[in-house]
Amino acid sequence: MITPKFLEMMALYNKWQNETLLHICDDLSHEQLYVERKMFFGSIFKTLNHILYVDKTIHTLIHTKTLPAIDLTVILYAEYNELKSARFEFDEILIQDSQCSQDWLNEVIEFWSKRLNRHSRMPRSFYYMQLFNHQTHHRSQITSELHKMGIDYGSTDLPYNPYY
Repeated sequence: MITPKFLEMMALYNKWQNETLLHICDDLSHEQLYVERKMFFGSIFKTLNHILYVDKTIHTLIHTKTLPAIDLTVILYAEYNELKSARFEFDEILIQDSQCSQDWLNEVIEFWSKRLNRHSRMPRSFYYMQLFNHQTHHRSQITSELHKMGIDYGSTDLPYNPYY
């Protein structure tokens, strides 16, 4: 069962990992951020945008119980510094979300998924798990590219989180 305390732990982990990643990206050149790398979303920058776009989409579902239309080509922010600021602001929202009740996390969200071609009926907590899992998946694609560039990303292990 996902509890508010677990949600807080994951939100703080998420904050740490996004700060680590974006501080490394601060030192990359414009070309290194935007160059086509044959990643699923092309570049490091487009992948960072995708992560935040999907986070906001899932967050809307969590809070409205309605799945917004999804367009995986959306670029929320054209400039890296705008994206970075928005990422950090959103991470704080996720931390604030952990101040919820267990009943709220357990509440079931139901909708028809065109993408899955089926009815979805899951507790709200499930979608938080998906949000964090999705981020981890795509951050690992970026850290793989950083590794290819000779950049050491550092630890991703939960016990090393300085916020928790």
